Amino acid sequence: MKAWQLPLFAMASVSTAAYAVQPDGIMLGSGVTLLPSIKAEVENNSNIYLQDSNSEVSSVITRLAPSIALEVDLGATLLGFAADFENGTYDHDSNDNYLDQTYSASGEFELGAKNSASLDASLNKGHDDRGTGALEGPQATSIADPSEYDETTFGGSYTYGADSSMLQLTGFGTVYDKSYTNNKSSTADLEHDKTTLGARLSYKISGMTRAEIEVSQAETSFVTDTAALERDGSETRLMAGVSWDITGKTTGSLLVGNSARSFDQSDLDTQTKFAWEIGASWSPREYSTLNFSSNQSAEETTGSGNFIDRVVTTLSWDHEFSSYWSADASFSRTSDTYVNAGVSAFSDRKDTLNDMSVGAVYSPNKMVDIEAGLTKSARTSNVDGLDYSQTIMVASVLVAF
Repeated sequence: MKAWQLPLFAMASVSTAAYAVQPDGIMLGSGVTLLPSIKAEVENNSNIYLQDSNSEVSSVITRLAPSIALEVDLGATLLGFAADFENGTYDHDSNDNYLDQTYSASGEFELGAKNSASLDASLNKGHDDRGTGALEGPQATSIADPSEYDETTFGGSYTYGADSSMLQLTGFGTVYDKSYTNNKSSTADLEHDKTTLGARLSYKISGMTRAEIEVSQAETSFVTDTAALERDGSETRLMAGVSWDITGKTTGSLLVGNSARSFDQSDLDTQTKFAWEIGASWSPREYSTLNFSSNQSAEETTGSGNFIDRVVTTLSWDHEFSSYWSADASFSRTSDTYVNAGVSAFSDRKDTLNDMSVGAVYSPNKMVDIEAGLTKSARTSNVDGLDYSQTIMVASVLVAF
């Protein structure tokens, strides 16, 4: 599901939405609610630099993640503001320590019975762990520090038509920019901006299903001349399908269509791909839910090729055993093809990443979550030095007020 399709004011409470906690927040009056939280986590990571079996390095990572959100309910207008922080400390090498920060603001506006709009903005001051991004495989420790970046995103949407209307039309747009603040020798070619515009038309077939058509155009521009020659261009997506909500037990959407990635350089061929976006949930009981998703997308490459043709498929299960205990399990497969647009249908690199995870949450009350989880990951690649396996064990405590 795209960010513009989400209820954007929920960004302000995203730090708690993924957990069982249901805090009341601190009511400040006049529809204003303050939602502070803090999470402490200890992780045992068997392969922090994502190396092959001969070069694995393990570490215990301690994280502290405070967050504060402000929600303002003005009736027809909902506003959200949030600041999230995460400090990570490695016992293997302090050079890998980091402090990530995310600031966001969003709003939802009811402009009448059939008109609504939303706006959002965020600044993410994050990092690429060594072993990811531009520092994969044998290059992981060639630079002493993780690569730090700033991401800024501005987005908005306008919808004509109520949820119950026969026709509903939504226009949306996003402006995205990513720039690195260190390790410029390896990260300069990753800096880029992307502008996306699109529209979706939804037609009510019945009380439970809607037919949908979506078209979008994304323009990508890289900062350095080298990257611009290889990657500058656009992607056009045309999708059609249906969405459904059958008595609350099963909900989802299925969109299929065409994705065309073209380039500003005339000697680079347009790459046309079959595209799809599938998401479905089934709840045989209100306390147990199966989720399935699969999608194809074009992502920016961190190295070889002109772009990445990515396919992600995920199956997950969430179950509440009682008001105190819940568990989840998931499996996902990501297939990345690094497309060389200079030679049609030719790719230098293909990766397959499999992730399996299980977790359990104990919630003694609506303000506290105690969580434990295990994740096993493995990547296979046709490029030497990029295969790896990794085991992560995590224990955490979340307190939300």
